[in-house]
Amino acid sequence: MSLIARLKQIPGFRTQPRYPLWVILLLVIMGTMSGCQGYRALEDFVQRHQRVLLELLELPYKRLPSFSTLRRIMVRLDYRANPARPLAFE
Repeated sequence: MSLIARLKQIPGFRTQPRYPLWVILLLVIMGTMSGCQGYRALEDFVQRHQRVLLELLELPYKRLPSFSTLRRIMVRLDYRANPARPLAFE
């Protein structure tokens, strides 16, 4: 199973999200793997690669989440949540 498929299994906690949680988490993972250490660096990564990411991931948006959206979601994310089904990779 792919990373994106696993990220899509994580339940969202927002009531009216503009972007699905899996998109936010994928951007954070990609940015972190690229050396981003902080929300501003992550925002720069997203802006720099926005066109390619939108096309490659076949996302229906004109732009990707901003600094404030990324930060707001990451601050509210419950890292201790126990998913009903573990997300182990096979």
